[in-house]
Parts: sequence; C-alpha cells; structure tokens
Amino acid sequence: MSYSILEERLIKRSFQLGLAICGIIGPILFTIVLIILGFFQPGYNHITQYMSELGAVNAPYANIKNTGLFLIGTLIVFFSFGIYLELNDKKAKSIILGSSLVFVSGLSFLLIGFFPCDPDCINFSTVGIIHGYLANTAQLPLIIAPYFLLANFKRNEKWHSIYYCSIVTIILGIISFAVYKSYIFEGYIGLLQRISFGIPIVWVEIIAIKIFKSNLSES
Repeated sequence: MSYSILEERLIKRSFQLGLAICGIIGPILFTIVLIILGFFQPGYNHITQYMSELGAVNAPYANIKNTGLFLIGTLIVFFSFGIYLELNDKKAKSIILGSSLVFVSGLSFLLIGFFPCDPDCINFSTVGIIHGYLANTAQLPLIIAPYFLLANFKRNEKWHSIYYCSIVTIILGIISFAVYKSYIFEGYIGLLQRISFGIPIVWVEIIAIKIFKSNLSES
C-alpha cells in the first residue's frame, strides 16, 4: 500500500471519528440542557410541561435553551454526513434518504433555536406557529430514518445488532409519537413528549458510538 493511500485512509478515519463525536455529543447535550434548565426554571415540571416551554419567549433562560438547540442541531447535521460516509454502499438511494432525514431533523433542531414558541407554547404568532412545524420536522424524520438503513444493517454482519435496535426504534418511535400527539393523557404531555423524542435521540447516540468504535479500531 502506497503512503498516499494510507494517508488518505487515515484522514478519512479521523474525519469519521470527528463526525461520530458530533453524534455522541448531540444527544448528551440535549439531555443536559433539558435537565439543568428544568431544574432552574421556577415551577417547571418535566412531566406536565413541553420541553419547548424552557425556550419560550417569556422563559427566564430562553436564550440558553435556544442556543443549546442551535448547537444540538448543528451537531446532528454534521453527524448525518457521518452516517452517509460510514454506510455508503455504491451511493444507494436508501442510505442517501436515511442520512438525509437525519440531516433534516438536525436542521429543524437548529432552526427551532431561532423560532421559540409563544408563552406556555400556545402558539398564535407566526414565529410560534413556525416553531410547531419545526418541532414535528425535528422529530418525525428521525423516527423514520432508521427504516431506510435497515437493509444495509441486515446484510452487514458488524451492524446486525443495530439492525434489531433500529426495528425497535421505529416501532416504539411511531407508537410513542402517536400517543403523544393524541393528547389522550394531557396531564403527562411533557413525559410523553420526552419519550417520543428520546427514542430516536437514543438511536442517534447508539449509531454514533458504533461508528466511533468502528473507525477507532481501524485506526
């Protein structure tokens, strides 16, 4: 193997490790921001209140929450390229679509940082209404994305465990989203929102760790 080829592979692995780290940090930062700001915001209840209320226009720490969403979204956007590069199989359309959905989710998280919800997340302003749409496009694409990567996971032996994990993610993600959006259990809306967002976010974390370990072992 020539020096130039070896150097090219090392650069690619280093780049992949960096993108994987973005995917690892994003979900952790998401969790930390929610927990800490929820603790400091007077009277806030994680069970009964929306996550977005921490970043609402009248929230005491809205700037911190919305800056955090911008950073989280940016990290997920970068990580979407990591998924594509890692799983790229002759530019298969399914992989392009799957990684693109992760990209759309990350971009939506990023944009939410600029479009906070109205007080108590009862959206009536243009900014608040846009926030509501962005919240859905941050969540749904991330729930659906694993579906388009299943075939690649299944035929690649080292990704078999991720294949089954992804199936569970899709099923639980769709069910939890449906329950959350049905508003049947309004008294637990905050908890249900966290569960429905948390399931695909955990999937991102798992995928990111897998990609990181894979490239680290090959370095």
